[in-house]
Amino acid sequence: MSLPATIKTAVGQSLVHKVSRLFNGSLFDVLTELLQNARRAGASHVDIDTYDLAGHPTLIVRDDGSGIDDPAKLVTLGDSGWDDAIADREDPAGMGVFSLAGHRVEVRSFSASAGKGWRVVITPDAWESGSPLAIEPFEIDIGTEILIDLPESWESTLDGAVARCSLHYPIPVFLRGDAQPRTDFLAGATYLENWHGCRIGVFRGLGNRPLDCPLINFHGLTVGCDFPIVSEIDHHEPWSVKIDILDAPALQLVLPARKEMVQNEALSKLKTAAERTILRAFAARGSHRLPYKTWCRADALGVELPEAEAWLEAWEPQTADGHGIPSGDRVAGEPMVLLDSYDPDIDQSAAQVLGSGTPLGRRPVRANDAFAGYRWYDALPRVTDIAFIIDTDIGIVRYADGEVLPTDVVSGRVDEITLQVIIELPDAPGNSEWYSLPLEALVCRNDGYGNLDEAVILVSRNAAIKPGTLAWLIEASCFSYDEDHDSDSWGTQHRAFEKSARQIANEILLGEEQALLERIRDAIADEVIWLIPKGRSITLLAGDDAMTLSFLPQDTAG
Repeated sequence: MSLPATIKTAVGQSLVHKVSRLFNGSLFDVLTELLQNARRAGASHVDIDTYDLAGHPTLIVRDDGSGIDDPAKLVTLGDSGWDDAIADREDPAGMGVFSLAGHRVEVRSFSASAGKGWRVVITPDAWESGSPLAIEPFEIDIGTEILIDLPESWESTLDGAVARCSLHYPIPVFLRGDAQPRTDFLAGATYLENWHGCRIGVFRGLGNRPLDCPLINFHGLTVGCDFPIVSEIDHHEPWSVKIDILDAPALQLVLPARKEMVQNEALSKLKTAAERTILRAFAARGSHRLPYKTWCRADALGVELPEAEAWLEAWEPQTADGHGIPSGDRVAGEPMVLLDSYDPDIDQSAAQVLGSGTPLGRRPVRANDAFAGYRWYDALPRVTDIAFIIDTDIGIVRYADGEVLPTDVVSGRVDEITLQVIIELPDAPGNSEWYSLPLEALVCRNDGYGNLDEAVILVSRNAAIKPGTLAWLIEASCFSYDEDHDSDSWGTQHRAFEKSARQIANEILLGEEQALLERIRDAIADEVIWLIPKGRSITLLAGDDAMTLSFLPQDTAG
């Protein structure tokens, strides 16, 4: 054979024989298509009902629109039959009635050009066979009626499907005479704008929803879309949009199912407009906590925003078993110094002096470099180094984030512990401030995550810290739940760690003998006290593998 000189696109006749596979056959999809056709026909309302006709449960969808002028257009795949105005505005595909493929359908409609009504019956096999269908006269003077043999699988879902189709549909829908609830698709929006035939509504929290969450409304047909999301730094609910289509022919749905948007230039422009609208919503609000890069994006889109509100969270130390960065109080209108996050043992030990007041001449606040670029943030001094200087029997030792103490430094008392802090001053490049602040105690994990065997706990010789306070410092700095499936529960692990931390604290602060007594007291409290009857007391004398145990007489028990 010889090759053709030219070719052209065409729709093969074989497609007609596969129409039953173009749609998934769900009642919701069928109703959506029929309601869209009724709206395009200028209907003022749609009635949906069920009847028993000739022994067959039948679904009837009736509208008072302009009717179907040419019956042949009804069953011509890809030929919508709508006038030029509708075709240009909505891009109908001529596939709607084929959502009924495989069902017995009777269509009754009025033809304006013929000046009379007509009816046609499409049997289940006729959809793909291409057999001639007889057009008969029918007494109808307005609109269209479509009668569908009602499958049993549709009967139980009818009410829900009609309610869902009607919720954002622009004209009233009645089911068995009852008006279906309708609501504005953009109800609850915090900000609204019109754009090129669309209404754009800004909502808070939409960014957390799945991509198939309905975000675009085509006259009652809703689909998902990946619209831009704008997030403030201090809030977990991002801002996004929902779109109500009024008259935007360039925005199209993927055929035939109409479940998603066509990714074209019009959609790209809509997404940009959506982002701009979100940013204008912040401008209308007058204040925000947007990252600096978002502020720059707003400027590029022509949206003028003030700088983010000039406040930060008070610095709070992390715990070894914590999740995320702890939130502190809001700090504004006073001198501040930026402080980054360090390992939990560094944070917790430093918090003994940095956790309250202004020991650095300013209030320590949590650094958040998403604000970097704003003038107020860039003007803040910043802690650039934290280290602990320890005066031990072997000399001066330094401990800082990521460092490990020498092996000959062991838990116990030391002469002195000093927290050394260096602050960089932004208004004086190259200049810095140094602070040396005395500490009572220091917990060094030494890379031993949750393992007290590797930790070193030091207490300055003149410290007044109590055993309970030191035990808590050890726990906050070192305890981390082991999530291995063979491990004990969090509660069991935590109780065991608490006992070990108390024992270490007692040994350092109280001495070995007193620490041993405290350990015995803990054991008795855990295992014995609950066995003693209410109102009674016991005496215990134990030692050298012998133990004497007796109740006190009741008259002396109190």
